[in-house]
Amino acid sequence: MLDMLLVKLLEEGARLPEVAHPGEDLGYDVFALEGAELKPGVPVRLRTGIAVEARHPITGHGLGLLVRDRSSMASKGVAVTGGVIDAGYRGEVLILLTNLGLEAIAIHAGDKIAQMIPVPVLTGQVQPVEQLGESGRAEKGFGSSGR
Repeated sequence: MLDMLLVKLLEEGARLPEVAHPGEDLGYDVFALEGAELKPGVPVRLRTGIAVEARHPITGHGLGLLVRDRSSMASKGVAVTGGVIDAGYRGEVLILLTNLGLEAIAIHAGDKIAQMIPVPVLTGQVQPVEQLGESGRAEKGFGSSGR
């Protein structure tokens, strides 16, 4: 079996992502390299000091990573407001956080700030067509289900 997540530590003090329960937890916890103050409504890019490469554990194909909220941060009103790491990206992972609350929140070096969820890359070439296939929903959009 191949390693799933390869991590290069770019800075002293950077920490490897962690998964508490491998095979059960959906994402890897990611840590802040440096402290920061999250003022209300202001997006902040936090450094992690790591670069990553995610691979499918059986096929070895590259995986993308979705960066999502940690429930402990979300309960304080802190949300990840950007969060796609393409399979080919090899630069430092930066986490974009926004404080949705009314008071400033301090982030300290070493705090768990987000989680990265591996996902298969399913993109391919885009093909223009004159007609799309039939579907039950068709062009029905917002509110079309009656809810």
